[in-house]
Amino acid sequence: MDNTVRINAYWEPRYQRVGLYAMRSDGELGHKAEPIIWTPKKDRFEYVEPCMTFDDPKELQELMDSMWCMGLRPSARSDEYKAQLGTMRDHLNDMRALVFKDKREDLE
Repeated sequence: MDNTVRINAYWEPRYQRVGLYAMRSDGELGHKAEPIIWTPKKDRFEYVEPCMTFDDPKELQELMDSMWCMGLRPSARSDEYKAQLGTMRDHLNDMRALVFKDKREDLE
């Protein structure tokens, strides 16, 4: 029996919100996730269980892909990514200069 979990995010323009949909394909019809019920914590130090767990991180790839399609990008490391791209661009320009030096007048 396949217990694959699929989670997708969709922009719902009618409501101006993002909807998360989760399904698990086990059996003929499978299962759907119902809305989360919020309950108050008993105190600040109460241990909190995760509302969902996944045996295989690959199950979350579809969620990441669907959020990427909506235009969402990681924010915590966006500056690092930009710096890496800049470094890579500089490196490629250096390599082009070495390879095409005899064909470009501006590199002499």
